[in-house]
Amino acid sequence: MLTSAFDLGREGGWESVQMREVANRADVAMGTLYRYFPSKEHLLVSVMLRQVNVLADRLAISPPVAEDPVARVTEVLGRANSNLLREPEVTSATIRALVSGNSDVAPVVTEVRDAMRRIIADALGEEPDGSSRRSLEIDLLSDVWLAVLVGWISGVVDPEEIVPRIDDATVTLLG
Repeated sequence: MLTSAFDLGREGGWESVQMREVANRADVAMGTLYRYFPSKEHLLVSVMLRQVNVLADRLAISPPVAEDPVARVTEVLGRANSNLLREPEVTSATIRALVSGNSDVAPVVTEVRDAMRRIIADALGEEPDGSSRRSLEIDLLSDVWLAVLVGWISGVVDPEEIVPRIDDATVTLLG
């Protein structure tokens, strides 16, 4: 179901991801699709969660190489942005779903945020405890990253501005 949603998003973004078409492509009943994903937003945020988890798996196999922790975070977020920009229609749809405000999506949004925090913390070589200054810095960096992506899908931020803005935020917050 996630692969079908991803493929539809690739073909035409938000508008192309229709629950009936996802069910048809995944060869599942509509009831089955809705049992796991009660809304289009929930489905698309789940696609994003899968993408973040794939990134985490890739980083475990091929971790960032920089010696400096801040440079490692910059490298990791650069990889993440490269992956997202390769599939702009899917990324636009998943970001739109992530910020939809749909309450049934909140648990998956939390999973996405937690996974990104973990990726950043791992790149730093830190174990955030949730109350330290470093944990706050990681949270803020994650929030800035999302804000830049929202700016991009809204047409306010050009694609070539994403990496420099995130690099500046990383150095400012973590440096």
